[in-house]
Amino acid sequence: MKLPPFGLGHCFYRGNLHGHSTHSDGLMSAQAVIKTYADLGYDFTCLSDHLWIDVNYAAKSVYDGRKLDRKDFITLPSAELHCYGKEYDQDGVWHIVANGLPTDFACPDANESAADLIARAQAVGAYVSLAHPEWYTMTPDEALLVSAADAVEIYNYSCVLSSARGSGIMIADYLLNEGHKISFTATDDSHFHLPDFAGGWVMVAAPELSQGAIIAALKAGHHYSSTGADFNDISIDKGILTVQTTPVQSIILTGNGHLASVCHGNNITVASFDLSEFASEWFRITARGLSNKMAWSNPYFKSDLRL
Repeated sequence: MKLPPFGLGHCFYRGNLHGHSTHSDGLMSAQAVIKTYADLGYDFTCLSDHLWIDVNYAAKSVYDGRKLDRKDFITLPSAELHCYGKEYDQDGVWHIVANGLPTDFACPDANESAADLIARAQAVGAYVSLAHPEWYTMTPDEALLVSAADAVEIYNYSCVLSSARGSGIMIADYLLNEGHKISFTATDDSHFHLPDFAGGWVMVAAPELSQGAIIAALKAGHHYSSTGADFNDISIDKGILTVQTTPVQSIILTGNGHLASVCHGNNITVASFDLSEFASEWFRITARGLSNKMAWSNPYFKSDLRL
């Protein structure tokens, strides 16, 4: 049995879910950002400019870059949404990325809570993720307040470069341990003040390159996250999990608590694990190559797989 996103018969599309332009606090115009990602060979990008009442760094409207779409490249209207209530942050403000928003999505106001903002974005069809948890010290208690989000940003390239705080895996694992079926994203969070582009992305298995198909695939968890490594296949046969990758140094199976199993070698491309001996309700897979080239599967729950 092939596990998603494999075995669906779909093409994989490479995209950045989190990026900024001069519409908010980015250095480059929206047109230049879109051209940069298209020229890099991406299939789609998201201009998730800040949407908030503070005009010093945020816009009050969702930017629509779809007029620049091509047959082989699209832009998904998106925003990094903000609201008050984040305890461990100098500004006391939450950061929530919403992809696939309608362009008339109303700017959050000072009275909206993070949970309400997530619900409002999801109600209009957006894919919602918790941005850069490590960067602004999201605590487990805070994560529970926003656990209705679709995903956790487990890698943020801009935060790696600017503060060495680019991970979100601890918060993601905590929510998984608490039974929340979230997915993962790797992103650039590109602003172009630094070379913070083409460092983290998602590979989405979808039936076509369209906003509807990409957002539906993200919501279904039909993607993996990458900084340069790739999964070629993930399957289960008689309780044995087999993972195929591009050449890497380690393929790691991770579960709850400190549970993990690793296959290590030089330029390995396949690893197998006996899930009957892996005492965790959920599991995820990480591929680690040279020069920090990584790939992360979305989490799988044994109950969903009837294991």
